[in-house]
Amino acid sequence: MINAEYLKKINDEYARQLEAAQKPSAREQMEELNRQLLANNFTMKGKPFPTFLKPLFVEARLFDNLVKITETIMQCIEKVGNLFFSRPDMEHYFEMDPLDLELARINPRYPRRVINGRLDAFLSEEGLKFLEFNCDSPCGIGWHDKLIQLMMDVPIIRDYLTANHGRFDALLPNFTKMIRAKNEQFGGPKEFTAAVATDWNSSVRYDLELVADFLNRQPGITSFFWDPREAEYDGKQLRMNGKPVHLIFRDDIRDFTSEMAKSKPVLDAYRDGKVCFLNPFSSRVGGLKCVLWFMTDEKSQHLFTRDELKVIHSTIPWTRFMKETGTDFHGKQIDLVDFVRKHKDQLVLKPNAGYGGFGVTIGSEVDQNHWDQVIEKILAGESWVVQERAYIPADQFPYFDPDLKWSIKNININFFAFDGQFGGGMVRVSDSKVINVHQGGGLIPICYI
Repeated sequence: MINAEYLKKINDEYARQLEAAQKPSAREQMEELNRQLLANNFTMKGKPFPTFLKPLFVEARLFDNLVKITETIMQCIEKVGNLFFSRPDMEHYFEMDPLDLELARINPRYPRRVINGRLDAFLSEEGLKFLEFNCDSPCGIGWHDKLIQLMMDVPIIRDYLTANHGRFDALLPNFTKMIRAKNEQFGGPKEFTAAVATDWNSSVRYDLELVADFLNRQPGITSFFWDPREAEYDGKQLRMNGKPVHLIFRDDIRDFTSEMAKSKPVLDAYRDGKVCFLNPFSSRVGGLKCVLWFMTDEKSQHLFTRDELKVIHSTIPWTRFMKETGTDFHGKQIDLVDFVRKHKDQLVLKPNAGYGGFGVTIGSEVDQNHWDQVIEKILAGESWVVQERAYIPADQFPYFDPDLKWSIKNININFFAFDGQFGGGMVRVSDSKVINVHQGGGLIPICYI
């Protein structure tokens, strides 16, 4: 999909500009960027959020196709999510305990189940390959857009983008458009108050505070960050921080279920249809790893149109729910468990309901004994999927020790969709092949050029 020769030219030109920078030097500009990041709470669990003095350059000619692919995959996710509500025999694959199931069945009073979703992928010469979807509570949009602002104050980056007609991919404007649309569909007032809600001690609190701050500066919207366990509800109006709340944008579902007595006012208002709630709890079904199995299994192809299948086949690696069964692998019939045991180097095992990269086991990174132990744990009753390993792209990034040096890092590209529409993308960077901010990965923006 990408033109590697063109991107090498762009990256080489940028590297030369970085190395030639004086007054201030590249190192001084990176030091100033780091100061600004810390001043703006770019931290997770008390540690600075890693970034680099370079965006990921992506060819501008790819943009329209990336939009189309993202929106098509979101349509497919909605179709798979609908199975949870229409096929009782499929319900167990979506792993919900009785409380989560009860919350998922609440009518949100607007169309679609996944309102804020993030599709995580690799983009390389082999094309675009989606690895998993975060359709419940994807984070990062506040950090990302603030990072763009700070990077545009860095002379090297600003001058290079201006000279080469590059542009960043801001997320919050499209996010705000979605917030307004869902409030209107819900029947909320034209001027409304939106609470961005999660635990006071959440690791992503500062990201969400940036989201609330952006919304609060938009016409007709009042917004603030608040813990959902500190609310009041009188049967007519939900209040947080003493203010009436018309819309809640949430993070982790556990912020609402871990202390039910405290979160009862918010949940009662949601059940009564007195507050617009994003994402609805039903969105969780779109983020489970089994969704990729439904998309790629030959028994599910009837769910999708010809155009959707074309996108699925070109962008989603072969994925199966790990169980004792026969299936196909690129047209060849196999015994799944036996095949997984014998072909670890081309496979990855993932917890079905996992998040943050926790538990992901890359076959080529572990020995056979470790691989077999994970398989036995799965067969003993845990819900996992197996996925064909995709090529992991990498890029060179600058660092200072103390002079400018370069290091190769693994990268993945993450496309947001808001209400089914393309919202923009961001990039995560890591030394590890499990690329996630919860695993110590960094964040950089995409620059279309």
